[in-house]
Amino acid sequence: MRFVGIFGVLCGVFLLVAPAAGAQTEGLTYTEDTVFTVRDGFVEVEIEAVMANTTAEDRQGNTIFFSFFDSLVLAVPTGAQDLSIVSRGSELSSTAEALDDNFEIHTAALPSQLRPGDSRSFTIRFVLPDGDVRGDGLFVSNPAFHAFPIWSFSDPGTGSLRLRVPEDADLNDSAGQLRPAGSVDGFVEWEPRDFENPEELFAFVTVAFDELLRTERFAVVGQQIELQAWPGDDEWADFTRETIEVGLPALETTIGIPVPDQSTLEVTESLTPNLYGYSAWYDQLDTSIEIGNELDDTVIIHELSHAWFNNDLFVERWISEGLAEEFTWHVQTELGWDVEADPSAPNPLDDAATPLVGWGTAGSGGVDQAGFQAEEQYGYNASWFVVREMTDIIGLEQMRGVIAQANGNITAYGDTDPEATTTVRDDWRRFLDLASVGITPEQEATLVGLFSDFVVEPDDVELLEQRTAAREQYRELVGNEAQWDVPADIRLALDSWRFEDASSLMAQAAEVQARFVEVDELATASSLVLSDAAQVSYERNGSDFALLVLDEQEAAIDKVETVRTAATRELTTDERWGLREVSRRPYVEAAEAAFASDEIAQIDLAQTRLDGLLAQAAIAGADRILWLKYGIAAMVGIFLLMVRRLLRRNKVSDQRMLG
Repeated sequence: MRFVGIFGVLCGVFLLVAPAAGAQTEGLTYTEDTVFTVRDGFVEVEIEAVMANTTAEDRQGNTIFFSFFDSLVLAVPTGAQDLSIVSRGSELSSTAEALDDNFEIHTAALPSQLRPGDSRSFTIRFVLPDGDVRGDGLFVSNPAFHAFPIWSFSDPGTGSLRLRVPEDADLNDSAGQLRPAGSVDGFVEWEPRDFENPEELFAFVTVAFDELLRTERFAVVGQQIELQAWPGDDEWADFTRETIEVGLPALETTIGIPVPDQSTLEVTESLTPNLYGYSAWYDQLDTSIEIGNELDDTVIIHELSHAWFNNDLFVERWISEGLAEEFTWHVQTELGWDVEADPSAPNPLDDAATPLVGWGTAGSGGVDQAGFQAEEQYGYNASWFVVREMTDIIGLEQMRGVIAQANGNITAYGDTDPEATTTVRDDWRRFLDLASVGITPEQEATLVGLFSDFVVEPDDVELLEQRTAAREQYRELVGNEAQWDVPADIRLALDSWRFEDASSLMAQAAEVQARFVEVDELATASSLVLSDAAQVSYERNGSDFALLVLDEQEAAIDKVETVRTAATRELTTDERWGLREVSRRPYVEAAEAAFASDEIAQIDLAQTRLDGLLAQAAIAGADRILWLKYGIAAMVGIFLLMVRRLLRRNKVSDQRMLG
């Protein structure tokens, strides 16, 4: 939406016109019953007026003194057609004198003097001028669109004012001063909500007949466009189409993401936005753009950019408008078109200055139009200035990244997990966070100063200070030796600007990472490799669960060492006799494998089985040794018996030989 200072022009015209009508002249009453009627291709004005001389004669002796009026003075739009002033069946001629670019004063001589106590009625008719297609006047009239003010110079508390509009037309009353007053013969009638003082009435209206617009349809980079122009204004239609065909692809390239998916984009020639102080506007709900009748490529590109820069990207108006201004400038620069002057540094002490987070809704000027204009001018300039400064600090490529991350709901705290998403509201806080991704602390400090000066309310300055401290703690956490992804609860706390919670969580996370390094060193010393169980638990469930996992892993290291010790210690005699060729190595391998896969219970099982094996081996070995002892004793007994027998035989043989 592009701001233009139209309200000051309109108000100025009416302040000048009012006295010219001759109303509230001392001794003269003037009443008008005025009807504006919108017909096919033109607007007709009919005024039933009554002038009355309320002065009194003054007799001084034989002489009578009195005041009289001999002419009717009217303010009539310059270029009005078919003007007629009829009184008592006769048409009066008039002379015209220019008042300004939009009105002229017509003076009609009365057939006779209007003396004290006399009154005269008039029927005044004229057709509002068509106006210039590309002019600055107040009046535009063609078969598809009419824009004009309605007025009355009736004395306070007298007369009436009506606007009659065909039922199939679309009426827009910018100031909201009209209300419906019924339907007659296919026309909807409107009347002022307050007509006590007609001179204070300000109502500028547009009446559109969309079915009479010249329509053409085409597609640009996959976006369907429906271009609607006033009949006969081929110049505007051709210029706007050419600008869209070149500008939309350039915007897509410069912004860095495709045109957001939307239905057919309607681009309509209309002065309705001008009534609210704008040269054009984009309607996100209807995916439509209404653009004034000027041939202005800056306005067209700016409005096209709102296909990206709207409430779906960032919810605050200043961000959308600032981005629209900045990327319009970049597109025009890249295309070699003329560009607007750079934004000027806003003065926060200006009467119209307000923190950008409080910049009001478009078109909400209310009664104080001068104040509204000043606030809008400040808001547009300040928004563009802040976005331009941000772009200069972080670079255009990084600003494209900000847009892409906001569009994809990517967290600003995804240094270790670039695909992590968030559901927080896309407001100024997230805009600042996304702009801070990947830049230096010094650059970030400059950004924060920019937001402190122009964007936030004074109460939020302390919040920015808390953010700075939390961001430093976050950088230390991300740069820790463990290099794990930041847990979701920390990201959410930072994304949500709950810095006290975030600080506490990050302190716990730092403790976990330090604990991991400690346990990892113990594992390395034992020639073991820690699994990612602690990391997974940390990233998914936070610090508490990760600490429990690390405690279990440290205990598991001790258990593996216990298995290793049991598998390598010197065996007892019983165990050695019981095991024989059985190896203890498989139990160590089982324990080490269980550690690697975090199956802690399997380490205990390996220990239990090895202990059982050794216990059984000791029993079996003892049995073998016992049986061996018994066997040896038996063999010795048998041997001795055989020896005795052998000796006895030898003795008998010897005795025989001697005998």
